[in-house]
Amino acid sequence: MSYDKLKSLVANVEAIETAMKIKVQGRKATQEEKAVLSRYSGFGGIKEVLNIGTDRPIGGNMDEPIRRLQELIDAYPYFSEPMRQAVTESIKASVLTAFYTPKFIVDAVARQIHTTFRQNGLQMRSFLEPSAGIGGFLPVAMPDTYDYAIEKDHISELILSLLQDDAVTSTGGFETIGEMGFEHTKFDVIASNIPFGNFRVFDAELWKKGGAYEQATKTIHNYFFVKAMELLNEGGLLAFITSRGIADTAGNKFVREYLVNNADLISAIRLPDTLFMQTGGIEVGSDLLVFQKHTHKAALSLRERSFLQTYKEKVEAAGTMTENTNRIFTLPKTALATGSRIVMNQYGKYVRKYQWLGDENAMSQYLSALLKHDFDRYFRKGLFMGEAPAQMSLFGSIAIETANRGRRAYTDKQEAWMKEGAMVAFEGQVGVIRFRKSSHYEEMAVDFVPVDEGKVNTDRANDYFPIRKAYFELSAKEREEQKEQPYLRERLNTLYDTFVTKWGYFHANDNKEFIMLDSLGVEVFTIEMQVGKDIFKADIMREPLAFKKIDTDKKLTPTEALASCLNFYGCVDMDYLMQTTGKDEEEIIGDLKDEIFYNPVRDAWEHKGRFLAGNVIDKCKEVVSCLPGLSDKRKEWTEAAIKALEATVPEPIPFEELDINMGERWIDTVLYAEFAAELFGTETSVMYFDVNDTYLVRLQGYSPVAYNTYSVRNYNGEELFVHALQDTVPEITKEIERNGDKVRVPDEEAIQEAAAKIQEIRTRFNEWLDNQPSEVRNEIARVYNERFNCYVRPSYDGSAQTFPGLSFEQFPYDSLYPSQKDAIWMIKQNGGGVCWHEVGTGKTMIMCVAAYEMKRLGLVQKPLIIGLKANVHEIADTFRKAYPSAKILYPGKEDFTPANRKEVFSKIKNNNWDCIILIHDQFAKIPQSEETMIEIFTEELCDVERNLEVLEQSTMRYRSGRMQEGLEKRKQNLSAKLQELRMKINERKDETIDFHSMGIDHIFVDECHYQNF
Repeated sequence: MSYDKLKSLVANVEAIETAMKIKVQGRKATQEEKAVLSRYSGFGGIKEVLNIGTDRPIGGNMDEPIRRLQELIDAYPYFSEPMRQAVTESIKASVLTAFYTPKFIVDAVARQIHTTFRQNGLQMRSFLEPSAGIGGFLPVAMPDTYDYAIEKDHISELILSLLQDDAVTSTGGFETIGEMGFEHTKFDVIASNIPFGNFRVFDAELWKKGGAYEQATKTIHNYFFVKAMELLNEGGLLAFITSRGIADTAGNKFVREYLVNNADLISAIRLPDTLFMQTGGIEVGSDLLVFQKHTHKAALSLRERSFLQTYKEKVEAAGTMTENTNRIFTLPKTALATGSRIVMNQYGKYVRKYQWLGDENAMSQYLSALLKHDFDRYFRKGLFMGEAPAQMSLFGSIAIETANRGRRAYTDKQEAWMKEGAMVAFEGQVGVIRFRKSSHYEEMAVDFVPVDEGKVNTDRANDYFPIRKAYFELSAKEREEQKEQPYLRERLNTLYDTFVTKWGYFHANDNKEFIMLDSLGVEVFTIEMQVGKDIFKADIMREPLAFKKIDTDKKLTPTEALASCLNFYGCVDMDYLMQTTGKDEEEIIGDLKDEIFYNPVRDAWEHKGRFLAGNVIDKCKEVVSCLPGLSDKRKEWTEAAIKALEATVPEPIPFEELDINMGERWIDTVLYAEFAAELFGTETSVMYFDVNDTYLVRLQGYSPVAYNTYSVRNYNGEELFVHALQDTVPEITKEIERNGDKVRVPDEEAIQEAAAKIQEIRTRFNEWLDNQPSEVRNEIARVYNERFNCYVRPSYDGSAQTFPGLSFEQFPYDSLYPSQKDAIWMIKQNGGGVCWHEVGTGKTMIMCVAAYEMKRLGLVQKPLIIGLKANVHEIADTFRKAYPSAKILYPGKEDFTPANRKEVFSKIKNNNWDCIILIHDQFAKIPQSEETMIEIFTEELCDVERNLEVLEQSTMRYRSGRMQEGLEKRKQNLSAKLQELRMKINERKDETIDFHSMGIDHIFVDECHYQNF
């Protein structure tokens, strides 16, 4: 009997309508209703359902049931709108994949499994159908068996739950079974007609195991076999109908190896290509594969080895070959077929097709005979009973089960500081951990890889691991809490001393080679330093390096204390000034007169560089408004501050002295709109977007001036006005014939004409502006002065600095130039600055002295100077001459090779350097901290999203399609960059110390214009 699409579609719609009605009424299905539900066969082969949700006409007898199906989906009250869409898409997707198993196949499998269990006196405790449809394989479950069914499709699961009301059913993918709350987590029998296709399944549990488990998640049919095998009880049965790709595809050998190494092959039967013609109207190759779980197998049988192999058949004398076929099907009793032949399939490939020429009853009987033959011969009762008889190896001796001593999952506690390649002790072995990451999973899988035992002394490793742990705990805790940890430092020293007593210094014997087996060793190794023949402990063993300790015993002058306070706290802290100078508040205010000012708005003291700079006009207005509510002392301080602010306000610039051009962004667009209205003779709207510095202009009515006087080719006055605002000229092209081809070239004549008209518009704007009433011109001058002529740049006087420790013995001069002192003072006050001095004016000395001074005063912890290759040696030489006793790190070229740079990075972190000097290329090799990278891209993404929102709300959105497209593209690229960045952050377990953890908190860049910082 041939497949009747219309009959199947009508039966499906009736079943869905019945199921929805029952569900809405909140009751169980009657037997008559179950008969209707059981006729549901899915939408495999019914391509007309692809028109659901579209306006495309279907025609014929299929139109009415399709329309009814759409109505049912739309009206079902338990579907949310997203779920309705998902159900519709699921129905469409099932056209190529949902082919229900003929009932006689299920009956034959169920009969044989029931017979096997009864004959062996076994009880089937639990059964699972992981791709249930409407529960076609649930008859495999025996009485008193806990049976479970999973179906991903909402419609099928709805019918399943009503039709199989004695089973526990759940909606979801097989990969979510752990979240379904089933009473059983392992099953005696798992049987199903599983899906096929190159669909990736996101199962973090399997992926973490790596190897075949991870590879199986890349295709859904492989995944079902591996996942089901993991869920089987020992000795349990797995029976799947699957596509021939499992057995025939050479690339699936890994899953076949997994199956026969974890289970005994009970039965492999090739099914006829026409098997699904009755239920889906399609020819498709499929197999019935049955396995019995058997872990720790000693050897494979000959038929199992055959199952691993594939071969090709010769089609003709010319040498054309068929596609791969599994060799097991060359054995007798492995095909449910009366014959087979080689044919060309729809893809132009030669394959062997199997056919059954008898009736369905004869096919059922023959299948039962094949299954009985295989079960009687290969099913092992002892496996199911939990017995573990000794197994013979290939050579006849007893196979001894041994623990896996190779690469395997690392299950011990993983410390937060552990990275890729970190050495660990695990299950009696020393090895390293390796991380596996996929963009599909948030979690990281961790493997243990043993190290050659000949390379590692286990006792030495056990003495080394506590040192490493103490070091990282000390380093992390002091960095996070910014507080000294004397107990951890003492413990680190004790463990280190014990190691040295027993094994020698890190630099002695072969300790360095051993420590370098650990990816973290390059950092731990640098807690010990060697200079010449002397070996000593690094600074971190004596003092904290992650933060600066305030030395209250060391007294500073008020000026030095102020500079230290500004950069240490970012503000004037009177308590700190009193603490570091030993003076009271009145004395400090007197000593720092004209250096610090009281700001009543913030109720705090501010340095003149901050208070008397910036927008002094607005600041003065705010300060004056605070006067009425102040006490006598604060009022006196505030009046002094107001006088200082008033003295710094720049003299206003009158309108006549302003050089205003059309398109100035600070001019209100209303003014441009008024000019445009006068120019074009009609109302005009002008908008400005700071997102991408763009103007949009729209005429509110028709303008002969815009479309005639100020029109060039296809550019009208409206568009030329925009170019006038932006001071640009349009690129106008024309079409010419060249070598027989039509090409577009710049239209120079049109471009010149447009440029002339744009310039005319700009000139007319200035004339129009000059003729405006004095109120308008004065308002423009006021806006300009308040916006631009209100800022004051601070002046710097560094003459009072003393520069302790600075030596001039090796220089031809005995003091710094005044310009150098001022520049150094600017850097110390502001925490940085730009010194754009001429060659030969002493920029190198400025950098060196400023770096040392900031370090000395506690303004910075670890200054870094970056220079060009050509003059970095001169910088280092100048620093050494200026400060002979300074502790400087100046790595050579060989120190930044991949093999050595990690050690250099560790030295930077673990020592209290007065200055570090690198070249640009070396600096570029320091990894940036994850937090900084995420912040940068997230901030830019937020800015783009804000700009898109502004554009969405504008009335001229339809005129700015190109702008919106550009912003959307930038948003997409930034989102992708952030996703890539987060993935790299998770993957970056093999990176060494990053910039943040090194403690570098100030950078001097020599010749900064050579690099893009």
